[in-house]
Amino acid sequence: MATPQEIYDETKTRLDLNIAKLKMLQKDIQEKQAEAQQLTQPIIEDQGALKQLEKLSEVVQPVESK
Repeated sequence: MATPQEIYDETKTRLDLNIAKLKMLQKDIQEKQAEAQQLTQPIIEDQGALKQLEKLSEVVQPVESK
């Protein structure tokens, strides 16, 4: 049977590891959100360019597969 001190130490270690993992995940999420934000403007620009190019009769649009 584990002593109260051993249970405390094990629980404290688990807590510390979980908090550290959570902080790493939160940092990763923030980085991914910033990366996604940076893609928004180029995507909008590309969509606008494609919309204008679609109006040209010599541009063949690929058929989207579903």
